[in-house]
Amino acid sequence: MSVQISVSVYNSSYDEESNDNSVQKAVLQSVSSAKFTNVQMRVLEEEPNAKVFCFMPRSEVKKMFEKRANHIANMVDAGKTAESRMMIDEALRNYYWALVLAKTTPEPVEIEFNDKKGEATSLLPIKIKSVLAMINASVDEIQDGKNLILGFTYNGKPVSSLNFKYNDGQSIVGPIVARDGIGEASMASIPADRKLHLTYELRFRNEVDPTDSDIAGAFNAGILPNINSSVAIAIKNNSKKKAAAPVLASAEMLAAQPTNDKRSIAMQNADNTDDLQKAVLAVEAAISSNNPKSAFNYFTPEGYTLFANLMAKNGKVTLVGKAQSHNFIIADGYIIGRATNIKRQFRNGKAFMEKLVYRFNPESRKIESVAFALTQRAENDIMNAAASWPEVSRWAILNFMEDYQTAFALKRTDYINSIFSDDALIITGTILKKLNNAERAFDRSKSLDLGGPKDIAYSQLSKTEYIDRLRKIFNTREYVHLQFEDNVTRMIDLPAINGINKGAAFGIEIKQRYESTGYSDDGYLTMVFDTRGKLPIIHVRLWQPDKNNMMSLQEFISRFNK
Repeated sequence: MSVQISVSVYNSSYDEESNDNSVQKAVLQSVSSAKFTNVQMRVLEEEPNAKVFCFMPRSEVKKMFEKRANHIANMVDAGKTAESRMMIDEALRNYYWALVLAKTTPEPVEIEFNDKKGEATSLLPIKIKSVLAMINASVDEIQDGKNLILGFTYNGKPVSSLNFKYNDGQSIVGPIVARDGIGEASMASIPADRKLHLTYELRFRNEVDPTDSDIAGAFNAGILPNINSSVAIAIKNNSKKKAAAPVLASAEMLAAQPTNDKRSIAMQNADNTDDLQKAVLAVEAAISSNNPKSAFNYFTPEGYTLFANLMAKNGKVTLVGKAQSHNFIIADGYIIGRATNIKRQFRNGKAFMEKLVYRFNPESRKIESVAFALTQRAENDIMNAAASWPEVSRWAILNFMEDYQTAFALKRTDYINSIFSDDALIITGTILKKLNNAERAFDRSKSLDLGGPKDIAYSQLSKTEYIDRLRKIFNTREYVHLQFEDNVTRMIDLPAINGINKGAAFGIEIKQRYESTGYSDDGYLTMVFDTRGKLPIIHVRLWQPDKNNMMSLQEFISRFNK
């Protein structure tokens, strides 16, 4: 039935004498992959020679394409937001997927970039090439003769995140996720032309959900725009030479989305840091030699256990660059050392760049804990949002979010269990179409209706149920990676929440990119926590997929705190 409808759609929407077979193929195959609603049936003949006539109103097909056009517009908007946040990988993914989908619509879809309007199929290729042209890559350091420390900027500013692959002299390696402008390429051999050949990820084919009839159908149609995203970078120290990116004529270039840069808050530097510097250098030597025990004397027992787990449970952990820059500040009852650049490499080739931060006990001068830092932009968001609060509050929130994402990376159900109150309000959300049938049935069995898209299963879980679910996820995934961006932090001025006095709770709404082997999603995490104890305690935890349709914190608490 869908094949016949797709033929009808094409014949009624395009010039029948046109020889544009590629467009015809894209439309036919993408419509054939679609899921139709309001299909009606008439049994013409009973079994054993059954004949059934299926039909649907033309208006339903029209609705399908209107939904597809809205999908394109939403992805373009998501790309603009990501670009303004310097999350260039997410921007390119949204722009490219929107372009692929736009090639399967029978009617043009109009979009806009900085007051320039046009059809999506014409404007998006220019936008993608413009983004690529504004990425500057350089080799900033050569480590051990073969490890290239890379710098990435976009429109003159360090990227927050960027996906790339590269040729190591023997094979293609990646994808590598650069962050805060830093990446690494480990070479098997230096090419004869002394150039690093890398490719920025555009298609994100492995992230396409096969059950997403729109995107998967468009990709399966086989009409994928061929946009050159390869560059060659001279391999020499501090080259700072602009990569040979695919640059368009200036008249065609589309300007970058404006960024809302927030300044870093001034911090109190620690005095007499020679012993702290020695400890960090010892830790970096332990990472380089893959021998965590060699740095044992610089940790408290709890701190060493955390460091040893970080080295053992994060794939292959390597130091990125010998010329590390450290600074030590006094905050939240600690001396905090920031930061060491590392790379986490996993079996499937995926790698994440991270920054380590150290919390030193001010009396023993030993490392009490270690965590993955938030991106610089996420950190600035928190510190600026809470600029009028006491410094202890700002740092408590920042340290908490760093520990939270690190706990997921290290699969620490013990820590996560300790930071949730026993009667916490916990609402999880899962994109059903990304699960297998068994997982889908489990989530449906606990489904909670919060409105919004029907392919999102919400579940209200007890603390025990939530921890048990996390334990199963951690046991079946090689890695779990969280990245936080685009956050709003505020003091909660609400009636008592599970015993918290008015004004004593802090709330954060933060965009979360969740990625693991076999599953990934983007959404917004809302949490309310009390920072008065030694550890912050989470009293409210809510995940939602779409910022535009988010339930407010007040609505959430009013509905479930009864």
